[in-house]
Amino acid sequence: MKYFLIEADRRISNIPKILSWYEKFDIRNICLKNAHKLPARELLFLESNKETIFTDVLSIPFFLVSARIKQVIQMYDSSIILKELVLLDKTNERAERYFIPIFDELECLHEDSEFNMDRSKIKKIVLSRKAIGESSIFRIADYEKPYVIGNLDIVESILRRNCVGLQLTELEIKD
Repeated sequence: MKYFLIEADRRISNIPKILSWYEKFDIRNICLKNAHKLPARELLFLESNKETIFTDVLSIPFFLVSARIKQVIQMYDSSIILKELVLLDKTNERAERYFIPIFDELECLHEDSEFNMDRSKIKKIVLSRKAIGESSIFRIADYEKPYVIGNLDIVESILRRNCVGLQLTELEIKD
């Protein structure tokens, strides 16, 4: 089975810019152990911009998905916790619903993975087939940056829905 890193497309510059999110969210709570500390639904305001493109995946300030991708995630794993966010641009009277998925976190990096000097970022992801097991979508454990990984089945389902602003990188897997 092939696996892919799922990220927001960095070439799109007019993504929603969330204001004052840190007052309502501690990103350390975006994990299974602390998910109960996050509100089920929250309203966050955006920097006003008529040119904002509401992509289906946002990586900043944390990993968010649109309702379209939420449906795909739930088709493959109904146990994933999803916290709803409404992003509002008051000036331009635009709002969109997004979701924070709380994925299983797997220690799944093969020894051939490459890191920066202090190991806070992964330069080259190499997955361990044994550690992944049958997981269809998950997050790499122990990193603040959300390294979200999906298998070929879930990625193809997402692509069939004509999602916008998605960047996929095929990853190497070793035994």
